[in-house]
Amino acid sequence: MLSAVKGLLGHVSLYVALQRGLGADRLRYRCLDELALSDGDTVIDVGCGPAYYFERLPRVSYFGFDTSARYIAHARKRWGDRAEFRCEVFGEEHLGQIPPADAVLLLGLLHHLSDADSRHLLKVAGRALAPGGRVIAVDTCFEPRQGRISRWMSENDRGEHVRTPEGFVALARESFADVDGEIIDDATRVPSSFWLMRMRDPVLASHPA
Repeated sequence: MLSAVKGLLGHVSLYVALQRGLGADRLRYRCLDELALSDGDTVIDVGCGPAYYFERLPRVSYFGFDTSARYIAHARKRWGDRAEFRCEVFGEEHLGQIPPADAVLLLGLLHHLSDADSRHLLKVAGRALAPGGRVIAVDTCFEPRQGRISRWMSENDRGEHVRTPEGFVALARESFADVDGEIIDDATRVPSSFWLMRMRDPVLASHPA
């Protein structure tokens, strides 16, 4: 049954309804509030999905990336006149195509990526930042305080690389000098634990001219 539910998440309307039903949308809104973005900022959203939270953003220059053609088609139909959506894997080749970013969003992404892929993405995200820019990530996690339902949710997440907060931080510190975060366990309607991680001051902060 669980695999069938996971398969249904490929349908945009069902995915968005589930996000809102579980309260996962509030978790993403919390990340956006944390960034306190302003009109004119440049935002790169990696793993944007259907970008159902787009209307919560100010009038930013937005670049969304996702590998789901369905999600990107939905986002383009809704907000393609105000943002750019690409059905591509965000990588080094995009650094010369997009202005330096004030914020890079990795919302619910890193726990889907292996350590090697996470390291690569975080290094590219650091290089994509403008001076003073920051990266924010939020992911399902394992943590000692979580109860049985929360742990079950972590164990059965679609992501195959759910980590402890320490595991996420260790990866981030390879690319950022300033890393901190907090466990969020009160955002969703079903008991769940998430690690919200803030990353600043990239170790290699070179952006192509």
